Amino acid sequence: MAIPPPEPGPGPSKRRRTIVLFVATLVLAAIVGGGLALLLEQREARQEAAEASAAAASAAEESRQAAEEESARAAEESASAAAAEQASTEAAAREEAAQEDAARQWRNDVVEEIEAAIQTMAEGDLEDGLIGGDEVSDVSCSPVAGGSVGDLDQETTAVQCFASTEENDDGTWSGYYYESTVNWTTGEYTYGPAQQ
Repeated sequence: MAIPPPEPGPGPSKRRRTIVLFVATLVLAAIVGGGLALLLEQREARQEAAEASAAAASAAEESRQAAEEESARAAEESASAAAAEQASTEAAAREEAAQEDAARQWRNDVVEEIEAAIQTMAEGDLEDGLIGGDEVSDVSCSPVAGGSVGDLDQETTAVQCFASTEENDDGTWSGYYYESTVNWTTGEYTYGPAQQ
């Protein structure tokens, strides 16, 4: 006996359809899942890039602020150092001026000593009859030959002193000249009647 050939049916078998449908669903799920995973991965990469960019911008801003603060601090220190240097320079100038004033005052005091010494000498000369007049009323000394008591660069100064011994009718004085030379380095001086 012979087996009759199968009859053509309405299409693939139900089991086969189920398998094809299952495989198609798996393929579709894999494609959708892979695409979704790829999309999520790209979104996460963009988010990380944005965060890194924001962190870099924040770090750049912090660096800029730190640089500004350092620049301001350096400028303040520089200004402070300049002010301290200027104050030091001004203090040194004041100290030097005070020393120069003291040296000039000392020189004026030495001239007063010379005037007193010449007054004593002129009174002795008057008593001894070396000079004429009633009395030695005043002695005043002045630098000669371009000299100056206040010029601290001069090591010596020649002074001429006038000893007043007699008042004239017109209110002027007659008297005698004396001279002195002062060595400012040693503080010593010589004096005596002027050479005529």
